[in-house]
Amino acid sequence: MNIKIDDVIEFNNGEYLVLDVINRNDNTYLYLINNHEFLNDISITKVINKEGKYEFTNIDDNSEFDFVMNKIFLDLSDDILELVNNE
Repeated sequence: MNIKIDDVIEFNNGEYLVLDVINRNDNTYLYLINNHEFLNDISITKVINKEGKYEFTNIDDNSEFDFVMNKIFLDLSDDILELVNNE
């Protein structure tokens, strides 16, 4: 899978900007925000490779979701601190 941070992908009937990509145990997770100027929905989704086709799915396991949330927070912590310190 070649999805990278700052890529724009088609997802959930819209275009989404990739804010973070997390890889763990042969799984890939994406932290996405809608790329539309007036929409501000976000998604954390799991990418599954089924016979060469990628499918986006929910994260059903709580411990898996907790790991991804913590990893996103760690990955973006410098940006969060900068934002807080500048306000």
